[in-house]
Amino acid sequence: MPRVLFIGDINVDVMMGGMASLPVVDREVTCQSYDVVMGASTVLCACAYRSLGGEAAMVGLVGQDEYGDFMLRGLAGFGIATGLVKRTDRVRTGVTVNLIYESTRTQVTYPGTIAAFEGPDLEEAVFHGFDHIHCGGVYLQTSFKPRITALLELARKLGLTTSLDPQWDSTEQWQYMDEWMPLLTWLFVNQDEALSISKVASVEEACRWLAGRTHCPLVKLGKDGALIWNGEQAQAVRSWPVEVVDTTGAGDSFDAGFLYATLEKRMAPAEAGRFATAVAARSCMFVGGVNARSRYEDMLRFMEELKP
Repeated sequence: MPRVLFIGDINVDVMMGGMASLPVVDREVTCQSYDVVMGASTVLCACAYRSLGGEAAMVGLVGQDEYGDFMLRGLAGFGIATGLVKRTDRVRTGVTVNLIYESTRTQVTYPGTIAAFEGPDLEEAVFHGFDHIHCGGVYLQTSFKPRITALLELARKLGLTTSLDPQWDSTEQWQYMDEWMPLLTWLFVNQDEALSISKVASVEEACRWLAGRTHCPLVKLGKDGALIWNGEQAQAVRSWPVEVVDTTGAGDSFDAGFLYATLEKRMAPAEAGRFATAVAARSCMFVGGVNARSRYEDMLRFMEELKP
């Protein structure tokens, strides 16, 4: 069974749901629900991958605090190996507060350990026994970001496949992306990220532009599915009709679904993309980024029931 090493952000999500209005300056706004759940792009992807049945390990940094304990317990509860997760007392575990009003979500993040994370020691022994490396949420990881190129080069030398979901770069400069793209097996981006990176007019053009620089770009389009480069052109993959409860982690679930379908089930890109949109859609039926806990068998039933 292929083993995947997930490297990146670890933080908690504080969910403030059913807000009476968007935040208002100098005004108190009430909400209908409050919860603290597992967060971070890389963590949510790892949990979804493990739920499907894949073997996963995590590399990251948490604080010597209650939220650090919470995240380590959560990862272990999914059966994700945490021996490579380090702890620090220099900063606190990262926190993202999600302010949810109707279909919108405003996020405020304390980077903490996310920014302090420097990545694994770049030694071959760290990657022994793994078949694939996935990095996520890298633009908040200011200490790790400059080391990613060397990590990807080492992975290529060792014959490992690689993937990256960068998440949004608030500067829109996309530093290092030109270095990373040629070294990647798969690049996961959403529509806004693809357009910002490529600086072109349409998402189809963006997918083609990315394909000229990286092996296989996958552009996530939310309810409209995804575009997957098949070697010659961007192939559209439709989504699945579900009643959306919460979109948290849908993009990360897509990544996990594609990786599992490709690495474990050896599906072709289009078939893997179809499976990935199903994993993403099912995740939207549950509150929080990890609560779907979609097993491979669950996904087969889900796809059969919704098959047109």
